[in-house]
Amino acid sequence: MSFLLAQADFLTTNDLQAGISEETVEEDNLLRMLPFEDIAGFQQVEWNRENSLGSLAAFRSVNEEIAESAPTYSNQTQALSILSTREEIDRFNVETKSAVQNVLATTIATKAKQVMRTFHNEFYYGTALGASSKGFAGLHNLVSSSSPDMVIAEGSSATGSGLSLLDMDKMMQLVKPGRPDALIMNRTMIRRLSAPYIANIQFNIAKDTFGDFLPDYSGIPIAVTDFITQEETISGGTFSAKTGGATTSMFAVKFGRGAATHVGSDRVFNNDGVLGVQGGGMRVFPPHQMEKKSGWSIIVEWYVTVILGSQLSLARIDGITDAAMTV
Repeated sequence: MSFLLAQADFLTTNDLQAGISEETVEEDNLLRMLPFEDIAGFQQVEWNRENSLGSLAAFRSVNEEIAESAPTYSNQTQALSILSTREEIDRFNVETKSAVQNVLATTIATKAKQVMRTFHNEFYYGTALGASSKGFAGLHNLVSSSSPDMVIAEGSSATGSGLSLLDMDKMMQLVKPGRPDALIMNRTMIRRLSAPYIANIQFNIAKDTFGDFLPDYSGIPIAVTDFITQEETISGGTFSAKTGGATTSMFAVKFGRGAATHVGSDRVFNNDGVLGVQGGGMRVFPPHQMEKKSGWSIIVEWYVTVILGSQLSLARIDGITDAAMTV
């Protein structure tokens, strides 16, 4: 839809103050934690995932034949998705309505905000790129529910229940090696964790690397997001849809690439976690003259996806209602 004169009028009127008061706001400090890898020049990323070690090593007698077995691996690939937005601006609006608020700059900033909102939603609820989706698989579709089972169901059938801190600890312990880099949850769950009647749990407030206050649980930072809803639906006791219900989910995550060299071997095993992959970063294409209109077309685009290296790097607990937590 073109940028209309009526909208431009809001940006230039008597005693107009520079700046726009935001009303469409969702917060998510995910990008302060999520590492990105740039693959500019390529359309997809490829990696290998360990399936099995083969038969276990065994003790043998002198001169006994040693049984042979081989490990197995699977090749994983993930293509970049194209995330775009566009707006048309009439030349008249740019040249007559920018005395206080730069119309062109405001439009570009708004388009970039739209891109980030779509990315955050896709990060949690996206489905794999294919015939029914042009996006990428989000955490709900990346988490493994069998071999290994990285999901804990707090509810049963189609009914959720309040969070059990014991189950929360179990979810954290599914992630290995080591501990999760972060827990991800919505504001409702943060309120429940910090409620006075359960203040004896290991909930703290600390500062992150940017100097901002960041909650943590048992020493693990918490990424608070407005993009995980409290309206998720469960079916068969587990997550099934973003809306339509009264439950939410929580994730335990290891981020990025973590190479660990095993003693006695020159091989390096990458215990990869959740990683953002982009093709050159978000682009704001130079405004170009429209063919049959006096004005410009603004395009903001991002070639981006998210991958999960080791399936042991992501765990979920779902079916959580806004009810008192239990120990």
